[in-house]
Amino acid sequence: MAEIEDWGVTVEEYLEGLAQGIDILEVKRLETKGIPRHLAIETIEIEKKIINGTATDEDIVRGLIIMTPSLRDKHII
Repeated sequence: MAEIEDWGVTVEEYLEGLAQGIDILEVKRLETKGIPRHLAIETIEIEKKIINGTATDEDIVRGLIIMTPSLRDKHII
């Protein structure tokens, strides 16, 4: 059974994020992996493009750079 993690997000915060098109729980999960909030949100947007088939090669490369710590440190401020 998967462990349930407490991200410290209230139901109201979660619903507010969803209303803005942001999964705050996914943002929090990415932040725990060392990805800053603005890049976490960008990653989620890239993921949406990949799922619906509209991602460009540049989007995919940007997503990989964000998700790879050594690349992120070298290429993103």
